[in-house]
Amino acid sequence: MLRKTVSLLLTFSGVFVLLTSVVLYIEPEGRVAYWADWKLLGLDKPQWGDLHVTTGFLFLVALMLHVWLNWKPILSYMKNKARELTGINAANLTALAVTLYVVIGTLFALPPMQQVLELGSAIKDSHVETYGNPPYGHAELSTLERFAAFMKMDPEKALMALREKGFKAESSKMTLRDMADANGVTPKALYEAMSDATTPELPDIAPEGTGKLRLGDLCKQFGLDAQAAVKGLAATNIKASADQTMKEIASANNLSPTEVYQALRAWSLSRKPSSS
Repeated sequence: MLRKTVSLLLTFSGVFVLLTSVVLYIEPEGRVAYWADWKLLGLDKPQWGDLHVTTGFLFLVALMLHVWLNWKPILSYMKNKARELTGINAANLTALAVTLYVVIGTLFALPPMQQVLELGSAIKDSHVETYGNPPYGHAELSTLERFAAFMKMDPEKALMALREKGFKAESSKMTLRDMADANGVTPKALYEAMSDATTPELPDIAPEGTGKLRLGDLCKQFGLDAQAAVKGLAATNIKASADQTMKEIASANNLSPTEVYQALRAWSLSRKPSSS
């Protein structure tokens, strides 16, 4: 009875560990997930993470019980034909070699581990196009006032824009997260509503994850004409296209993504009408 229970427990918990591992592999980065209220099968990123930890712990307990109940068969795997416990046989060496190759290969970017990691990164990066990219990490936890200041927006105009769109917006002291929850929308939706009324400026510092954004998407986020931006960058000897990411533009021009961003920001500010 105990052996059957432990074996089934190991199997069932292993299935959940596998499932949560796959989800963690393909889910968006935290900043994107929280910004767009990402969910899969009704569960958000923290819930999937919690499930991975708890089912992983259950799997570990079941594994230890399984080893304890099957200690004699496990020891037999380490014996040679003379029934001597040596630990040196084809099965043991093969298992050890494969494990070490995966561990060392991961650290030294060897195939196929490197390709697995790159695929995971590509999947996570693709979520930025689908769900958007927050201006900075955990922007949803900022008050509307602080968020507007970072984005060079007038907080009162932003607040009025939300109210005109039918959102409940009591005060600019509320966080975007609380305001989004009160309206049943995502922080991203609030930002888009604010942007319709008061176009934000490119911040002094590049928003987190900007390097992975296409130039066209970045321009759209800040109300800039992508083709005009391409010409503006060309005027500073930076060759770019709207479908290139900021990292790709930087690499092609032997610059850092920060330098490309600052060149774009300088161009955008030069187009801004003087207040005098």
